[in-house]
Order: sequence, then structure tokens, then C-alpha cells
Amino acid sequence: MLIASRREHFSEVGKLAAIAFTGHGVIFLINLILARNLSVDEYENYVVAVAIFLLILAITSQGLDKYAIRMMPAKFARQHHGHAAHYFVFSITRLIIGSIVVAALTLLWATELREYSPDAMKAIHYGLFALPLGALTYYLCAVISATGDCVRAAAVTYLVVPTLTLVCIGVALLTTSQKSGALGILCWLIAWCFGLMLAIYWLKKAWPSRPAARPPEKIDFSWQRDVSPFWFYRLSMGIIAQIVIILLDWLQPSSAATGAYAAALSTAGLAAVLAAATNRVYAREMSIILETGDHAALQRLRIQRLQWMLPALGLFLVIALTFTEEILGLFHPDFVTEGTPAFRILAITTSATVIMGVAPIYLKHQKQNRIIFPALALAALLQALLLLIMVPRLGATGAAVAYMISMLGLYGYFSVASHRQVRAAEAARN
Repeated sequence: MLIASRREHFSEVGKLAAIAFTGHGVIFLINLILARNLSVDEYENYVVAVAIFLLILAITSQGLDKYAIRMMPAKFARQHHGHAAHYFVFSITRLIIGSIVVAALTLLWATELREYSPDAMKAIHYGLFALPLGALTYYLCAVISATGDCVRAAAVTYLVVPTLTLVCIGVALLTTSQKSGALGILCWLIAWCFGLMLAIYWLKKAWPSRPAARPPEKIDFSWQRDVSPFWFYRLSMGIIAQIVIILLDWLQPSSAATGAYAAALSTAGLAAVLAAATNRVYAREMSIILETGDHAALQRLRIQRLQWMLPALGLFLVIALTFTEEILGLFHPDFVTEGTPAFRILAITTSATVIMGVAPIYLKHQKQNRIIFPALALAALLQALLLLIMVPRLGATGAAVAYMISMLGLYGYFSVASHRQVRAAEAARN
């Protein structure tokens, strides 16, 4: 059901923002501690393994978690629990099979087509073991969000798992002399185990009980087809975000370029994490609004989002642009020169895409695949081309510029297209 009042809306969004901010602070500490305790090469092994994990996680997820937030809230609101249950079973099956297939293909690629060092391969292996755990946890938390408990769902993925990882890393660094990037990935693997168990427990409590007197439901299996655009979008955005680090490692413009870019991206990503956590609320409410056809409510939803997000992003940019060198210097002295321009570019780019972040959600919910797919493909190809041209010459700065051009172009196009769609729908209704 929709959040009834403006006060309730900002209360829930405030809780989500606090969870996201705290969780990203924990991830910042994880990167900071590892960067200061590992050699540059071992930290590079860590960030490359993380980038590979996040990319194959996007592939494995298949858009099932995003579509759950699109489809399930309306089904729960209408008490069509059978639809939701069938989709849940379908998704879990797809995720388990997908994890096995993607992990096998990734292992083949890493061993046969890409020559990684033994230490890097060890980190990648741990990431492959964590893959099914992460995919299932993200999906279960998406379902928890669909039931209306967005705060608890966000707490698992954005706060509990990173905090457990930080604790494990702290214990590991204090008790072992073999400090490596693989050690950091192993700690994430352990944390995902606990995160999955917690998500299972909370989903059992959150799943709505089915009314005893309801007649049998006719199940519509159209979601088997409709989920594909959500997968393609998730995969494309994962490629655009993570391929930069993988290509930096491959092209090797300098020994510190990969680590500097990863540190810059991790810090600039605070804005994106705030949006990702709170977008659970907007995606859920948009699902219900579109079912009713109340397009005026979409405008109210957009204004409510901007009322808190613009001041938050403004404060973030002031801090990021003023204390850039001091922040990067916390990670490693070698990252300051290489990462300062990249950090500033990424901070501005991320903030701009966050402001326009509702546009792609609307287009996906409205099944505007002819708009989404060509734009995603063009953005990914453009970024890959720019990376190949700019990274050898400009290092981390060139990677950030390539990311900025592709992302601002993509989100700008989505914003214009969604605005036209909403105006056309309002005109047709009037």
C-alpha cells in the first residue's frame, strides 16, 4: 500500500538514507583499512575481484530483484498472493541455476582467457563462492521491500553485511601476517552467509498471510517475459560501472591507477548508495501508482524525492570537492595525484545521475524497451571506446571522463523520454 502521509514518507526515506549513509561509511572504512594495510598490488587484486563479483552479480540477478519490486507490491495490495508465490519460486530457481552457470563461465574466462596472478585468482575464487549468497540475499531483500518493509530490507544489504565484513577484516588483520586481497574477499563471503540467513528469517515474518476465503487465482505467467528488460538494464548498468576497473587493470596505465580510481569511485559512490536505498520506496510506490493510473501522483512523488535529495547532494559535493586530496590521501599517498581529478569528475557525475534516477525506473515500469535498450547499448559501446582511447593517455582521469560522458548522456536521454511519456499520458487522460 502507498505511504499515507508526507510525514510517513519522509520518515521512511530518512531511515533509508541513514542506513545507506552509515553502510557506505562502513564500506569506506573497509576500503581505507585494506588500502593502508595491503600493498598496492594486493589492493589492486582486491578491487579487481570486487569489480568482477559485482559484474557477475548483475548477470546472475537477471533483473529478478528489480522486477519483484515492480510486480509484487501491486499483487500484495490486491491480495493476489498466488501470483507473488509463483514468481518467488520461479526466481529462486533461476538464481540458483544462474549462479552455477555464471560462476563456471567466469572461472573459465579467468583461467583460460585472462592471465591473473595466483593471489588474484584466489580472490576471484572466493568471489565466485560468494556469488549465489549475494544474489539470493539481494533478491530476498527486494521481496521484503515489496511487502512494504523497505527499511529492514535495506538494513541487510547496506548495513549488516558490510558491518560484518568490517569486523571480519579487523579480526583477520590482527590475527594473521598474510595480508592479501583474497583475505578481504573471504571476509565478504562470510558476511554474505550471515546476511542470507537474516534475509530468510525476516522474509518469513514479512510475507503477507493469504486470506482463507479468497477464491483460486488464475496465474498470469507473463512475468517470465517481462523480467527480461529489468535483467538487461541491470546487466548494462553493471557493465558500465564495473568494466572501468577491469579495463584499468588490463591496460595498466600506471601501478596506482586502478587503486586510485577504485578509491575515488568508492567515495563518490555515497550519492549513488543513497539513491539506490531510497529508490526502493519510490519503485514500490510507483508500481501501485501506475496500477491506478494516477499520473498526478507521480509528480508529487518526484517533488518529495527532490526536496530531501537536493540538499543532501549539495552538502556531499561541497565536502567532496573541497577536501578531495585529504580524502584520497587517507587511502594511500600514491592515489592523490592519480585520483584527485577522477574523484571530482565522479562526484559530479554521480550526483547528476542520482537526481535523474527516477526516469529509468518509470521507463522500465512502463515497458518502454524501444527507448531503454538502444540507449543502454549505445552508452556501453561509447564508454568502451572512450576507455580504450583515454585510459592509456590519461589513466584514472580518462576513465572518469569516459564514465561521465556515457552516464550523463544516458540519464539525460532517459529524463527527456520519461518526461515526454508522462506528459503524453496526462494529455490522453484529460
